[in-house]
Amino acid sequence: MSGLPIHFFTIVLNGEPFIRYHLDLFKSLPFAWHWHVVEGVAELKHDTAWSVAAGGRIEASFHDQGRSNDGTSAYLDEIAAAYPDRVTVYRRPLGTFWDGKLAMVRAPLANIREECLLWQVDADELWTAEQVVRCRELFQAHPEKRAAYYWCHFFVGPDHVLTTRDAYGNNSSFEWLRTWRFKPGDRWESHEPPGLFHRFERWRQWPRILQGKRLRPPFSASDATVFSHRETEAAGLVFQHLAYVIEAQLRFKEIYYGYQGAPERWRTMLAQDQFPIALKDYFPWVKDGAQVGLASTRGLYPILKTGD
Repeated sequence: MSGLPIHFFTIVLNGEPFIRYHLDLFKSLPFAWHWHVVEGVAELKHDTAWSVAAGGRIEASFHDQGRSNDGTSAYLDEIAAAYPDRVTVYRRPLGTFWDGKLAMVRAPLANIREECLLWQVDADELWTAEQVVRCRELFQAHPEKRAAYYWCHFFVGPDHVLTTRDAYGNNSSFEWLRTWRFKPGDRWESHEPPGLFHRFERWRQWPRILQGKRLRPPFSASDATVFSHRETEAAGLVFQHLAYVIEAQLRFKEIYYGYQGAPERWRTMLAQDQFPIALKDYFPWVKDGAQVGLASTRGLYPILKTGD
C-alpha cells in the first residue's frame, strides 16, 4: 500500500474564493494525487429534488450558459492547462445542465483506473496537508477500512461556528462521510448521502431518494470497516467547513435550495453579541438544537481569509 494515491473530487458552481485554496495544498503532498473538478449547474433532480418543494429554482443570475460566472471557470481553465497530469475538469456542453449532482460525482469515475483513496472535497471544505497525509497513513495501516467519517468545524459566519454535535452541520448518523477506498468499477448510487458501492456489491438494493426523503449512507460510523468520528478526531482529522461565511453563499442558497430570506436572516444573526444562540432562530430550515458561538473565543480561526 506504499503507493496508495489519492483522487480528490470537487463539484462546483461559483466556487470563489474557496476554490483557489486546494491546489497549493495538493501540490505539497508527498505522494501521487489527482484532482477531478466537475463544474456547472446541477438540475434540481434526484438527490437534490427535495429543494423544489421549498421554492428552490435555477436562475440565470448565478450561471453563464450553465457554468460559473464568478471567475471559477477561468481559474479552472488556467490550472487544467498548467497541470494536465494532475487536474481534470469536467463540464457539460455550453447551455446545458448536469442531470443532478449524482451525474456530477459519477463523471470522473471512468478516468480513475487505479486503486486509490477517493476523497470528496467541496469547494468550501478546507483541510491541511498534514491532515491529508495522516489520513492516508491511517488507511495504509488499516487495509480493512473502506471509508472514513469526520467531524467538522462548521462556520455559519466569518467568526461564527456551531458548538454542538449530533445536530445541524455535524449529525453523526450521516455526516461527514468524505473518504473511501476505491477500486475501478465502483459506482455512486447516491450523492445525498454519499453512497459508493464496490463493483460486485448489489447496487440495485440501494433505494433511491424520493419525495424529499433522506436516506442514511450504505454503512454507518459504527461499522467495523469504517473509520468512526472518534477515530478520525483522535488523529486530528477535523476539517473546516466554511459553509456560510460570505453573503454570496447565502444568496445562492436562498435561490437554489429555497432558503427564503437567507441573506437578511444571516446578517441579523451576525449582529448578535450574546452567545450561544440557537441557529434555528435565524435559519428556519434548521429544525434542531444546533447552537452558535464565536470561533475566536474557542481559539479557532478560518484557514482561508475571505475578506468579509
